[in-house]
Amino acid sequence: MKLGKRTIILITSGVLLIGGVAACKRGMHHGSAEERGEWVVEKASKKLELNADQKSKLVEVKNEFLDVRKTMRSDRDQTRADVLDMLKQPTLDREKMNSIVSQKIATINTRSPVIIDAIGNFYDSLDASQRAELSELIEDKMERHAKRHSH
Repeated sequence: MKLGKRTIILITSGVLLIGGVAACKRGMHHGSAEERGEWVVEKASKKLELNADQKSKLVEVKNEFLDVRKTMRSDRDQTRADVLDMLKQPTLDREKMNSIVSQKIATINTRSPVIIDAIGNFYDSLDASQRAELSELIEDKMERHAKRHSH
C-alpha cells in the first residue's frame, strides 16, 4: 500500500517535532528514548509557552511515537539476523525480504492514523503565534539536519 504525500509529510513533521523541536541541542544529554522524549517535551513546552492542555497533547504525541518505536524495534535483532543470513546465500530470498518489508509497512499503515491524530490534536491546540514558532523551529531543524547529512 502506498503512503500518501500528506501522510508522509505529517509523519515526517511529527518525527521532527519529537526528535528535534528544540532550536538547539545544547544541554541535551544522550539517554534512553524516553529521556530524550521528555527532554524534547520540556524544551518545546518552554519554547512554545505551552499551557497544561497543550503540553498533555504533546506528551500524547511523544507517547505514540515511543510506542511505535518500541513496536518497530521489538523484532529488530531477529530481522537483522534474517537479513544477514539472506545476504550470505548465493541468491536473495525475495519473498522473505518482501515479507519483512511488508510487516514494517503494515505496522506504519496501522499506526500512522493514531500518530497523525495525536499530532493534529496537538497542532490544533496551538494558537497562531505558537504554530508560527513551531514551523520556524522545524524548518531550522530540517535545514541543520540537511547540512550535516549532505555530501
